[in-house]
Amino acid sequence: MITVELEVFNRESLGKQANKKYRKNGFVPAVIYGKNKDNLNILVDPIKLKKLLKNDAGENTIIEMKLDKSDLKKNVLLKDAHLDTLTSDPLHLDFYEITEGMDVKVSAPLLFIGKPEGVKNGGVIQTLSNEIKIKCLPTNIPNMIEISISDLNIGDTLRVKDIKPVDGIEILSNPESTIISILAPRLVVETATADTDESSESGSDENSEQEKNTEG
Repeated sequence: MITVELEVFNRESLGKQANKKYRKNGFVPAVIYGKNKDNLNILVDPIKLKKLLKNDAGENTIIEMKLDKSDLKKNVLLKDAHLDTLTSDPLHLDFYEITEGMDVKVSAPLLFIGKPEGVKNGGVIQTLSNEIKIKCLPTNIPNMIEISISDLNIGDTLRVKDIKPVDGIEILSNPESTIISILAPRLVVETATADTDESSESGSDENSEQEKNTEG
């Protein structure tokens, strides 16, 4: 668990026009919400926030927010970031206020350790997921969950249910969901060949159609 501090400002005006003005002045409109807690509308400096989140915990970093010109402090997690579709700049941020002693639900990144035996023997690793959903106390939020994949051979599949239990953490993801598979080289080649054949057939059909149109 990593905790950082960030000064935020009270957002006195709401609405599209007010938010547009805030963004023009270098701030991002945001809200802090929580279970049985009143919402708090705030303004965040996106540059400072981005720097604070550049650590091993990433978005699972606990942020102690201090409200400007106030003694109010809140421990929060970044829950959602609404981004501009063209620039990817944040338009609005949602923070969840955590309560000491109460579980939170977060996504935990996975760190794969080792080189699979199947890859050493010519197989190809296929990664289907790099994170899992978990529930735990804020103090138990892991920066990442390490998984050894050294023993995986060609044809083996690692599923969520294969992850070793971690004290204080409940895994919420579907136990049958696939995380990693080790594919045989032949399967990879066949898949690529099939894709090529389909493209060729499609191209031939198009050429034939063009010839018909030309003749007509």
